Amino acid sequence: MCFSAPVSFTAATALIPVGLVTLHQAWRGDRRFLGLAAFPLLFGVQQAFEGLVWLNLGGWHPERAPISALGFLFFVYLVWPMLVPLAARGLESRPRHRLTLLGLGLAAGGAGAFVFLPLLLNAGWLEVSVVKRSILYHPRLLVGEQFSEWAFRIGYALIVTLPLLTSALANVRLFGGLVALSLILSALYFDHAFTSVWCFFAALLSLFILRLVRLDARTVPPGVRSAPTHAQEASRP
Repeated sequence: MCFSAPVSFTAATALIPVGLVTLHQAWRGDRRFLGLAAFPLLFGVQQAFEGLVWLNLGGWHPERAPISALGFLFFVYLVWPMLVPLAARGLESRPRHRLTLLGLGLAAGGAGAFVFLPLLLNAGWLEVSVVKRSILYHPRLLVGEQFSEWAFRIGYALIVTLPLLTSALANVRLFGGLVALSLILSALYFDHAFTSVWCFFAALLSLFILRLVRLDARTVPPGVRSAPTHAQEASRP
């Protein structure tokens, strides 16, 4: 499979309009879905940043490659670990589960800041290169290299899948299962550039959210924006 600037920009071009549609649908329907509905738009912006990384590494502005890479990693380290639990929390009616997801999102955001802020403040702490037609992001971390790689992958997988897999909504659980599958396949077949490849696959999977929002966040009358839809009630245990 070949990845390149055109692939990243094509993905961004497809995802951003879809994201605007899903946000509009959630706004008109059940606004608790707004966090989830933002996924395609945000993935589209992230893919646009990676397109810039490709261009800069290809000779456009080589000195700016780390800057565009930081734009991409901002989503990896901060946006997704926080947004996934908080978006899942917005759909929850179980008080204990809502509290757990809030704590997970805040803890993940703190851990992400611990990784990202040193990269932002220290020039030269992030190396970016092309390996086997994929982009390798090699950040300098404040903890041991071997430990941090395994801890990052396992912890990251749990943070971005468990909130979805434990949702009361069947379609959200299905989306979580697809994300988990993409993580496994990326680790098995694209270990050399796991972060870049998994984010690309997850970006494509976010197109499923358009169907999810249309099914589960159907239009409801004004004044009852937070009322569960019939689809949500049917999917609850």
